[in-house]
Amino acid sequence: MRVANAAKTVEYYVARYNMASYLNDDMLAHLQLFHFPAYTNVFYEEDEQHYFYFLVEGQVQCSHYHENGKLAVLALSTPFTALGDLEILSEQRVRSNVIATKDAVMLGLPIAIVERYGADDPRFLRFLIDQLRDKLYKQDALYKHQVLPVVNRLAVYILSQQKSTGADEVELPAKEDLASLLGVTSRHLNRVLRELVEAGTISATYPCVRVLDEQALQAL
Repeated sequence: MRVANAAKTVEYYVARYNMASYLNDDMLAHLQLFHFPAYTNVFYEEDEQHYFYFLVEGQVQCSHYHENGKLAVLALSTPFTALGDLEILSEQRVRSNVIATKDAVMLGLPIAIVERYGADDPRFLRFLIDQLRDKLYKQDALYKHQVLPVVNRLAVYILSQQKSTGADEVELPAKEDLASLLGVTSRHLNRVLRELVEAGTISATYPCVRVLDEQALQAL
C-alpha cells in the first residue's frame, strides 16, 4: 500500500541507509513510501514486477511452491535488503512469493524509472551485484549445512542471526517457516529446540530467544 505525502519519511530512510551512495538524483526523486501490513503479499510468484523495493523496516519471507503443492521457505529478509533484484532489468516474471511476516516499510521505485535512470548507472549496478552476491552466499551456506544434523543447522542459523543484529536475543520466525527453511518437520524442530533449552544453551522464550551459552552453539 503506497503512502502519500511521505517526503520526510523517505528522506529519513535515504539518510539512514546512505541510499544516495548508490541511487542517482533522478532515482532518489522518484522514491515512494510503502507500508505492507503483516501477512500481506509484496510479490506473487509468476506475476509481472512493477516495483523494485528496498526493505527498511520489518521482515519478509521469500518462498516457492513446488509442483506437489508443498511450500518451501527460501529466505527470511530483514533491513536493509533489496527486493526484486533478481528480476530487475529483465523481462523475467517474479520468481518467488514474497510476504511480509511483520509490518513492513519499504521504499519503492517503478520499474520504468529503474530502467530509465539505473540501467546504465555503474553505482546502481554495483549495488545490485552486491545484493545478489550477499544473497547467493547466504543461500550457499544454507545448502551446505543441509547435510548436518538439525541441531547443528539450527545453531548455525541462530548464530548468523545474532551476528547480523549484534544482540544476545534473537527473534526467530514462526516455527513452520523456520522448519521449512531448515528442511525439517515442525515436530523435529520442536524437539531440537527443547533439547537446546534443557541444555541451558538458549532460553525457553520462543520466538525471542536469548543465547545463554554461545560457546555451546559455536561447538555445534
